[in-house]
Amino acid sequence: MLRKVLLTGSVLALSSLAMADGLQSAASSAAISSNRANEGRYFYVAQNYQELAAVPSFTMSAPAGLVPGWGVVFGGVSGTHNSVENTDGALGFGLGYGNPYESLGGAVSLSIGSINPDDGGAFNRGDLNLSIGHTFREYGFGVAVGMTGGELWHDNNNGHDVDPSFYGAVTKLLPNDVVPVIVTAGLGNNAYADTNDTGDKKDKVYPFASVAAYIMPQVSLIADYTSGVTTLGVGIVPSPKLPITITLGAYDIAKQGNQDTTSFIGSLSAAYAF
Repeated sequence: MLRKVLLTGSVLALSSLAMADGLQSAASSAAISSNRANEGRYFYVAQNYQELAAVPSFTMSAPAGLVPGWGVVFGGVSGTHNSVENTDGALGFGLGYGNPYESLGGAVSLSIGSINPDDGGAFNRGDLNLSIGHTFREYGFGVAVGMTGGELWHDNNNGHDVDPSFYGAVTKLLPNDVVPVIVTAGLGNNAYADTNDTGDKKDKVYPFASVAAYIMPQVSLIADYTSGVTTLGVGIVPSPKLPITITLGAYDIAKQGNQDTTSFIGSLSAAYAF
Protein backbone atom coordinates (compact mmCIF):
# COMPACT_ATOMS: atom_id res chain seq x y z
CA MET A 1 0.00 0.00 0.00
CA LEU A 2 1.06 3.61 -0.57
CA ARG A 3 0.56 4.32 3.12
CA LYS A 4 3.25 1.83 4.07
CA VAL A 5 5.76 3.19 1.56
CA LEU A 6 5.37 6.81 2.65
CA LEU A 7 4.92 6.45 6.38
CA THR A 8 7.07 3.61 7.67
CA GLY A 9 9.97 4.80 9.79
CA SER A 10 12.45 4.17 6.99
CA VAL A 11 10.65 6.42 4.52
CA LEU A 12 11.09 10.18 4.28
CA ALA A 13 9.08 12.52 2.04
CA LEU A 14 10.50 15.80 0.84
CA SER A 15 9.41 18.72 -1.24
CA SER A 16 11.69 21.72 -1.59
CA LEU A 17 13.10 22.36 -5.06
CA ALA A 18 12.19 25.85 -6.34
CA MET A 19 11.19 26.56 -9.92
CA ALA A 20 12.52 29.57 -11.82
CA ASP A 21 11.20 33.10 -11.25
CA GLY A 22 7.73 33.17 -9.65
CA LEU A 23 7.55 29.52 -8.77
CA GLN A 24 9.01 29.84 -5.28
CA SER A 25 7.09 26.92 -3.90
CA ALA A 26 7.90 23.26 -4.01
CA ALA A 27 7.72 21.72 -7.46
CA SER A 28 9.10 18.30 -6.97
CA SER A 29 8.86 15.60 -4.34
CA ALA A 30 10.57 12.31 -3.73
CA ALA A 31 10.20 9.60 -1.12
CA ILE A 32 13.17 7.59 0.04
CA SER A 33 12.81 4.14 1.56
CA SER A 34 15.27 1.65 2.98
CA ASN A 35 15.22 -0.26 -0.32
CA ARG A 36 18.69 -0.64 -1.75
CA ALA A 37 19.73 -1.21 -5.35
CA ASN A 38 20.28 -4.95 -5.39
CA GLU A 39 21.72 -6.95 -8.23
CA GLY A 40 19.59 -7.28 -11.32
CA ARG A 41 17.69 -4.95 -13.60
CA TYR A 42 17.46 -1.23 -12.91
CA PHE A 43 14.70 -0.48 -15.41
CA TYR A 44 11.46 -2.42 -15.19
CA VAL A 45 7.82 -1.82 -14.27
CA ALA A 46 7.30 -2.09 -10.52
CA GLN A 47 4.33 -4.17 -9.43
CA ASN A 48 3.94 -2.58 -5.99
CA TYR A 49 5.10 0.41 -3.96
CA GLN A 50 7.40 -1.67 -1.78
CA GLU A 51 9.73 -2.07 -4.76
CA LEU A 52 10.30 1.67 -5.10
CA ALA A 53 13.25 3.67 -3.82
CA ALA A 54 11.25 6.84 -4.63
CA VAL A 55 7.57 7.71 -4.98
CA PRO A 56 6.43 10.00 -7.86
CA SER A 57 5.67 13.65 -7.11
CA PHE A 58 2.38 14.62 -5.48
CA THR A 59 2.52 18.43 -5.92
CA MET A 60 3.61 20.82 -8.66
CA SER A 61 3.72 24.35 -7.18
CA ALA A 62 1.98 23.83 -3.85
CA PRO A 63 4.22 23.20 -0.82
CA ALA A 64 3.59 19.91 0.97
CA GLY A 65 2.56 19.05 4.51
CA LEU A 66 5.03 16.15 4.52
CA VAL A 67 8.62 17.01 5.45
CA PRO A 68 11.87 15.02 5.60
CA GLY A 69 14.08 14.43 8.62
CA TRP A 70 17.71 14.04 9.49
CA GLY A 71 19.63 11.69 7.21
CA VAL A 72 18.25 12.91 3.86
CA VAL A 73 20.07 15.12 1.35
CA PHE A 74 18.48 16.14 -1.94
CA GLY A 75 19.02 18.24 -5.03
CA GLY A 76 17.64 18.93 -8.45
CA VAL A 77 17.20 21.20 -11.42
CA SER A 78 14.01 22.70 -12.84
CA GLY A 79 13.03 24.77 -15.84
CA THR A 80 10.20 26.66 -17.50
CA HIS A 81 9.46 27.64 -21.09
CA ASN A 82 6.78 29.85 -22.64
CA SER A 83 6.28 32.26 -25.51
CA VAL A 84 6.69 35.35 -23.30
CA GLU A 85 9.89 34.81 -21.34
CA ASN A 86 11.30 31.93 -23.37
CA THR A 87 13.39 29.46 -21.34
CA ASP A 88 14.80 29.75 -17.84
CA GLY A 89 15.56 27.48 -14.92
CA ALA A 90 16.83 27.06 -11.40
CA LEU A 91 18.69 24.53 -9.33
CA GLY A 92 18.45 23.67 -5.67
CA PHE A 93 19.85 21.45 -2.95
CA GLY A 94 19.30 20.90 0.76
CA LEU A 95 19.07 18.51 3.68
CA GLY A 96 16.60 17.36 6.28
CA TYR A 97 16.75 17.73 10.04
CA GLY A 98 14.93 16.39 13.09
CA ASN A 99 12.40 13.56 13.14
CA PRO A 100 8.88 14.40 11.89
CA TYR A 101 7.51 11.03 13.08
CA GLU A 102 8.52 11.36 16.73
CA SER A 103 8.51 15.14 17.17
CA LEU A 104 9.38 17.74 14.52
CA GLY A 105 11.41 17.57 11.33
CA GLY A 106 11.92 19.58 8.20
CA ALA A 107 14.33 20.76 5.55
CA VAL A 108 16.74 23.58 4.85
CA SER A 109 17.43 24.24 1.17
CA LEU A 110 19.01 26.73 -1.19
CA SER A 111 17.53 27.55 -4.60
CA ILE A 112 19.67 29.31 -7.20
CA GLY A 113 18.46 31.04 -10.38
CA SER A 114 18.49 32.00 -13.04
CA ILE A 115 20.15 29.53 -15.35
CA ASN A 116 19.41 31.82 -18.31
CA PRO A 117 21.94 34.74 -18.37
CA ASP A 118 19.69 36.94 -20.55
CA ASP A 119 17.79 38.40 -17.58
CA GLY A 120 20.82 39.99 -15.95
CA GLY A 121 23.27 37.16 -15.38
CA ALA A 122 23.37 33.44 -14.69
CA PHE A 123 22.85 32.36 -11.07
CA ASN A 124 22.09 35.92 -10.04
CA ARG A 125 19.49 34.96 -7.43
CA GLY A 126 19.88 32.89 -4.31
CA ASP A 127 17.05 32.05 -1.89
CA LEU A 128 16.86 30.22 1.42
CA ASN A 129 13.91 27.90 2.06
CA LEU A 130 12.88 26.41 5.42
CA SER A 131 10.19 23.99 6.51
CA ILE A 132 9.15 22.37 9.79
CA GLY A 133 6.39 19.85 10.38
CA HIS A 134 5.07 16.68 11.93
CA THR A 135 3.76 13.50 10.33
CA PHE A 136 0.96 11.61 12.07
CA ARG A 137 1.94 8.16 10.88
CA GLU A 138 -1.17 6.33 12.10
CA TYR A 139 -3.49 8.72 10.26
CA GLY A 140 -1.54 9.14 7.02
CA PHE A 141 -1.49 12.87 7.65
CA GLY A 142 1.20 15.56 7.74
CA VAL A 143 1.21 19.24 8.65
CA ALA A 144 3.98 21.76 7.99
CA VAL A 145 4.78 25.47 7.98
CA GLY A 146 7.59 27.04 6.04
CA MET A 147 9.29 29.94 4.35
CA THR A 148 10.38 30.17 0.73
CA GLY A 149 12.29 32.88 -1.08
CA GLY A 150 14.38 34.19 1.81
CA GLU A 151 16.66 36.38 -0.28
CA LEU A 152 20.39 35.79 0.10
CA TRP A 153 21.45 37.64 -3.05
CA HIS A 154 19.68 39.19 -6.04
CA ASP A 155 21.87 41.04 -8.52
CA ASN A 156 19.16 42.71 -10.60
CA ASN A 157 16.41 43.69 -8.19
CA ASN A 158 17.04 47.43 -8.67
CA GLY A 159 17.82 47.91 -5.01
CA HIS A 160 14.47 46.58 -3.79
CA ASP A 161 14.41 43.78 -1.24
CA VAL A 162 12.18 40.83 -2.07
CA ASP A 163 10.03 39.71 0.86
CA PRO A 164 10.03 35.99 1.70
CA SER A 165 6.84 33.95 1.45
CA PHE A 166 5.31 32.01 4.34
CA TYR A 167 2.87 29.12 4.20
CA GLY A 168 1.04 26.48 6.17
CA ALA A 169 0.16 23.17 4.49
CA VAL A 170 -1.50 19.86 5.25
CA THR A 171 -1.14 16.64 3.24
CA LYS A 172 -3.42 13.59 3.55
CA LEU A 173 -2.87 10.15 2.10
CA LEU A 174 -5.94 8.30 0.83
CA PRO A 175 -4.64 4.76 0.19
CA ASN A 176 -6.70 2.17 -1.65
CA ASP A 177 -6.11 -0.83 -3.87
CA VAL A 178 -7.19 0.86 -7.12
CA VAL A 179 -5.85 4.45 -7.42
CA PRO A 180 -4.15 5.80 -4.26
CA VAL A 181 -4.55 9.55 -3.83
CA ILE A 182 -2.59 12.26 -1.98
CA VAL A 183 -4.30 15.59 -1.26
CA THR A 184 -2.53 18.80 -0.18
CA ALA A 185 -4.05 22.14 0.84
CA GLY A 186 -2.92 25.28 2.60
CA LEU A 187 -2.53 29.04 2.80
CA GLY A 188 0.38 31.33 1.95
CA ASN A 189 1.31 34.92 1.17
CA ASN A 190 3.51 36.76 -1.38
CA ALA A 191 4.57 34.11 -3.93
CA TYR A 192 1.34 32.20 -3.24
CA ALA A 193 -0.79 35.26 -4.01
CA ASP A 194 -3.01 35.44 -7.07
CA THR A 195 -0.78 36.54 -9.94
CA ASN A 196 -3.39 39.16 -10.89
CA ASP A 197 -3.48 40.68 -7.41
CA THR A 198 -1.76 44.05 -6.93
CA GLY A 199 -0.39 45.91 -3.94
CA ASP A 200 1.20 44.54 -0.79
CA LYS A 201 0.73 40.78 -0.59
CA LYS A 202 2.65 40.03 2.59
CA ASP A 203 -0.28 40.78 4.91
CA LYS A 204 -2.79 38.69 2.96
CA VAL A 205 -3.19 34.92 2.71
CA TYR A 206 -4.17 32.98 -0.38
CA PRO A 207 -5.28 29.36 -0.79
CA PHE A 208 -3.45 26.61 -2.66
CA ALA A 209 -4.30 22.97 -3.25
CA SER A 210 -3.00 19.91 -5.06
CA VAL A 211 -4.20 16.38 -5.67
CA ALA A 212 -2.23 13.45 -7.07
CA ALA A 213 -3.61 10.12 -8.29
CA TYR A 214 -1.21 7.17 -8.57
CA ILE A 215 -2.33 5.30 -11.66
CA MET A 216 0.61 2.92 -11.17
CA PRO A 217 3.47 2.81 -8.64
CA GLN A 218 5.87 4.70 -10.90
CA VAL A 219 3.43 7.29 -12.32
CA SER A 220 1.28 9.99 -10.71
CA LEU A 221 -1.14 12.44 -12.32
CA ILE A 222 -1.18 15.85 -10.58
CA ALA A 223 -3.63 18.76 -10.57
CA ASP A 224 -2.45 21.90 -8.75
CA TYR A 225 -4.01 25.28 -7.99
CA THR A 226 -1.48 27.81 -6.65
CA SER A 227 -1.09 31.58 -7.09
CA GLY A 228 -4.50 31.72 -8.76
CA VAL A 229 -3.53 29.47 -11.67
CA THR A 230 -4.12 25.82 -12.52
CA THR A 231 -1.32 23.42 -13.39
CA LEU A 232 -1.57 19.84 -14.64
CA GLY A 233 1.36 17.46 -14.58
CA VAL A 234 2.77 13.99 -14.25
CA GLY A 235 5.35 12.52 -11.88
CA ILE A 236 7.55 9.67 -13.08
CA VAL A 237 10.10 7.43 -11.38
CA PRO A 238 12.14 5.96 -14.27
CA SER A 239 13.84 3.24 -12.23
CA PRO A 240 12.30 1.54 -9.18
CA LYS A 241 15.78 1.09 -7.69
CA LEU A 242 16.99 4.70 -8.00
CA PRO A 243 15.64 7.66 -5.92
CA ILE A 244 15.21 9.88 -8.98
CA THR A 245 11.95 11.64 -9.85
CA ILE A 246 10.98 13.46 -13.06
CA THR A 247 8.07 15.91 -12.96
CA LEU A 248 6.58 17.46 -16.11
CA GLY A 249 3.63 19.81 -16.41
CA ALA A 250 1.70 22.62 -18.06
CA TYR A 251 1.58 25.72 -15.84
CA ASP A 252 -1.48 27.98 -16.07
CA ILE A 253 -3.43 25.81 -18.50
CA ALA A 254 -6.49 28.12 -18.33
CA LYS A 255 -4.37 31.28 -18.86
CA GLN A 256 -5.62 32.74 -15.60
CA GLY A 257 -2.34 34.53 -14.85
CA ASN A 258 -1.18 37.97 -15.90
CA GLN A 259 1.09 36.59 -18.66
CA ASP A 260 -1.89 35.08 -20.48
CA THR A 261 0.17 32.10 -21.60
CA THR A 262 0.71 28.47 -20.69
CA SER A 263 4.22 27.43 -19.70
CA PHE A 264 5.89 24.06 -19.90
CA ILE A 265 7.61 23.25 -16.59
CA GLY A 266 9.77 20.31 -15.62
CA SER A 267 12.16 19.15 -12.92
CA LEU A 268 14.60 16.36 -12.20
CA SER A 269 15.25 15.64 -8.53
CA ALA A 270 17.18 13.05 -6.53
CA ALA A 271 17.59 12.27 -2.86
CA TYR A 272 19.91 10.16 -0.76
CA ALA A 273 19.35 8.72 2.71
CA PHE A 274 22.47 8.17 4.80
